[in-house]
Amino acid sequence: MVENTPGGYHGYWAKDLYKINPFYGTSEELKELVNAAHERDMYVMVDVVANHVGYFLTEEEDYSIFP
Repeated sequence: MVENTPGGYHGYWAKDLYKINPFYGTSEELKELVNAAHERDMYVMVDVVANHVGYFLTEEEDYSIFP
C-alpha cells in the first residue's frame, strides 16, 4: 500500500511510509474506498511491515535515496 522501492515486487520494500504506492491510486482514492467500505459496515485493513523496509545496501551505495 505504501510507496515502494523499485524492484520491491512483494510490496515490502517501503520507500516512504507516508506515501501511497501510485500503482494503487491516490490518497484521496484510498479515503474514498475506506468511506465506501464503512458505509457497508466493512473495514479496510492496511498491511505495513515497519521492520522490513527497503533492500540491503552495500557500503558503496548511497543511503540518501531513502527519505
